[in-house]
Amino acid sequence: MDDANVVKQSLHVQGLPIFETDIPYIQNICYTINQAQLSIHALPHLNMETPITVLDKGLIL
Repeated sequence: MDDANVVKQSLHVQGLPIFETDIPYIQNICYTINQAQLSIHALPHLNMETPITVLDKGLIL
């Protein structure tokens, strides 16, 4: 979704107004979302792991 025309077409299909100054921001958000999804695809079972927590006994008292 890096192409400005695709962003404009997607906005138009959804009935949203198209502001030329917003297109780079929308592209940046889409890029960030895609980058975040890469880690999900690389480690799909990460959320199934139980996290390990180490506590300092001095902090509990």
